[in-house]
Amino acid sequence: MSDFFKRNNAGVIASLDNGDAISNGSCRRFLSSLVWILSSVLLVACDFHGPWEYYPEEREVYTGVYTYGYVMAHGNPYVCFSKVYQLDETSSQDFAFYDSANVTVSGRFVFGGEAKELDTTAVLKPKSSNPNCFYTPYMFYGISGESYELSASFKWDSAGHTVQSTYKAIATIPNRVTVKGMNVPQQKGGYVWQENRSESNLFYVSFLEYPMDMEFVKAALDYDKTVRGVLSIMNYDIRGGESQNTTMNQMFKGMKDADEEGYRGIAMHDPLEEQQNLGFSSNRSVAGNKTLDTLYLMNMMLPIGTISVDLYSTDDAYVDYVEKVKQSVSDSRVVPKSNVKNGMGVFCGMAKTTINIEVSGDAVGFSHIAWSNCKDTEGDNADSWDSRACRLYQDVACSGMPDEDVSLQGLQGANEKAPLYYRDSVYNRHVKACYASNVKAAMMLDTTKWSLFLPDSISEKAKANAYADGLKRYCVASNFESNKIADCSALENECLENPKKTNCKEYLWLWCADRGWNLDEYEQCKSALVSRYYLQELKSSVLKREVENVCYGLGAEPKICENWCSVKDGRVECK
Repeated sequence: MSDFFKRNNAGVIASLDNGDAISNGSCRRFLSSLVWILSSVLLVACDFHGPWEYYPEEREVYTGVYTYGYVMAHGNPYVCFSKVYQLDETSSQDFAFYDSANVTVSGRFVFGGEAKELDTTAVLKPKSSNPNCFYTPYMFYGISGESYELSASFKWDSAGHTVQSTYKAIATIPNRVTVKGMNVPQQKGGYVWQENRSESNLFYVSFLEYPMDMEFVKAALDYDKTVRGVLSIMNYDIRGGESQNTTMNQMFKGMKDADEEGYRGIAMHDPLEEQQNLGFSSNRSVAGNKTLDTLYLMNMMLPIGTISVDLYSTDDAYVDYVEKVKQSVSDSRVVPKSNVKNGMGVFCGMAKTTINIEVSGDAVGFSHIAWSNCKDTEGDNADSWDSRACRLYQDVACSGMPDEDVSLQGLQGANEKAPLYYRDSVYNRHVKACYASNVKAAMMLDTTKWSLFLPDSISEKAKANAYADGLKRYCVASNFESNKIADCSALENECLENPKKTNCKEYLWLWCADRGWNLDEYEQCKSALVSRYYLQELKSSVLKREVENVCYGLGAEPKICENWCSVKDGRVECK
């Protein structure tokens, strides 16, 4: 029993014992008996189960490696791992947290070019772009109803000590859910049933404007007992858009002015993302109704255009992950439960069903929303173009690249291809936010004169600022390759050789971080990693290992290493 209840019980008893004197003896006896009865009841109540008994107990904090992975019906297994950082440790998620790793998934797969079912073991390899995620480049498709065992061993640094850790988990793939049809809400009220008549699972929805935008599209699901839950992920891209005639926009109508397209700065989706998690529902009954019988899609959350929703049926392991592992982070009363032996996280079985939806309606395009959000200089967003997505998108937007091409190439790929679109025309020559991007494109194309990509009407100071910013962007992107209109020699020394912290170095660090610190793809990021590690005095055994590999590993050593590394007794030592 908690101290709170002890103190209050004592107070209740004391208040009864110290009541006013009562001359009538029978009344005294009655009150005395009443006090005894009440006291007994209160004391006995302390033995009843109540919320005070669920006070969070101290438990050992997990400091190992988290596992996040799945084995998929008609798809290859995929598993990611993440170490738990110390409080003063710098994040190193773009680099392998381990010195060596062995990750396998065993079970019955549809294997090889002949697509035969075979009991075998898939050896997973780290992705080059994300070495903490493992996949197989070959065909190892999972089969519904089959169970699979994950085995992962790592040699890694845990709080300054080299340890060998092994994690195992078993997952079973459920069957897919099927979509029987949709109840689609109407602007004038009521619903219209659309039966699923095609294998493409294609449905047509008209976006409901205010005041009906809070209605739900209701998808009727069919499933069996193997499906323990459904995770819903919506896919969209920059070719779509959002309606502005919504409840949310009506609320802010008198507070924020709309621009020429009708956009008030309020968006339900990140226009530069491609997916949105719509939530998870477990298979259970509430008041006789099964929660998975109907999937609810809020009309207001639907982008206008072509979208799809992936329905991932899951096993019990994923339900425990959502309800026990994730919930324990925000609620200390919940004891985490994971199917990963000796570890934490989840390895689960999944099967995917995709529904395609054509959403029609009046909309402001995502490209306009992205431009408006990225260049915003009001309120908390005082620094424009201050996110990774916006920094990559700036050159793309300034180039006039069609949304179709942006969608096909992805944001990073589109950023690298953006200068090629200047061959036809300088679409945004007069837009101030594009001056530096225009100069960079002129240098990338090695044109005769960079100033041709700027308007004649701007001042010499504005031209000089655009040139300096554009030159910095070009030199970093080209790995400081000079040409007839761009001399990168001074910036090369400032960025890659000089040991002092400079604006050029800070820009280079950010540029490399936006590209996931891919040292194999971007040579200039090797120098950036070394200078950032020492100048920012980062604490990370992983980053220290990577810096040492850069400075005295195989291949050319960046000149920046000479500032912190030297040869002693025939070997290289770094600070």
